Amino acid sequence: MTEFSSGRRWWPLVAICLGTFMLLVDVTIVGVALPQMSRDLHTQLSSLQWVVDAYALALAALLLLSGSLADRFGRRRLFQAGLLLFAAASLASALAPDAGLLIAARAVQGTGAAAMFATNTALLNATYEGRDRAVAFGIWGAINGAAAAIAPVLGGVLIAAAGWRAIFLVNLPIAAVAAVMTQRVLAESRGYRGPIDWAGAAFFTVCAATLTFALIHGGNNGWDSPATLGAFAIAAVALTGFIAAMLGTCPLGAKGRPRLSVTLTG
Repeated sequence: MTEFSSGRRWWPLVAICLGTFMLLVDVTIVGVALPQMSRDLHTQLSSLQWVVDAYALALAALLLLSGSLADRFGRRRLFQAGLLLFAAASLASALAPDAGLLIAARAVQGTGAAAMFATNTALLNATYEGRDRAVAFGIWGAINGAAAAIAPVLGGVLIAAAGWRAIFLVNLPIAAVAAVMTQRVLAESRGYRGPIDWAGAAFFTVCAATLTFALIHGGNNGWDSPATLGAFAIAAVALTGFIAAMLGTCPLGAKGRPRLSVTLTG
């Protein structure tokens, strides 16, 4: 645990909550901008659904791998890298000239979000203890709820004032402040530092990605479509491989102790 004077002990919480608020807002804020995006980019509205879905897909698929990398290389380091990647992808999203580049930038943005979301609770757990930890997690949980509630309203205000690109540009100053604060007030922490089970990581990533794709595609195009059923089948196979890797029975996995650790709980 990092020692802070009474006046500074909540600054780490502010830094973590800034990143968390930003990444959660971006899950849903884009939805209100899709009609204007469609007009400006001369693309059908249905084609832009992946502007929303690519973010969620990358976030879900890379969450566990991000946690394992954070345990090995440092939670603060990965959180900060996630902030910077998120900011760069936000800028690319704001400047995107067409739907394809916008979707690609959103996938990169989701990758940065996974790095932040996989480490924020572990950083809180390492920074605070006792009553302060309970207060910190309470505030963090309230921020999560507020982000989901305020995103559509914030998106509407920004779009009305400056257009849809503003919903991405607003991330830049927030990410900059959070990155500087993270460097100054958060101490580094690590978890299990053994070798990463890359086979298990690959199986989980494929499972999470294809399962998320199946749920998205099934809702939009039908649960009995070949693409949906194929994605569910791949997810099931990948899940089997992941379980085998965790139990040490997969010939491609690391032997001994499972190498994929969930840093979400610290």
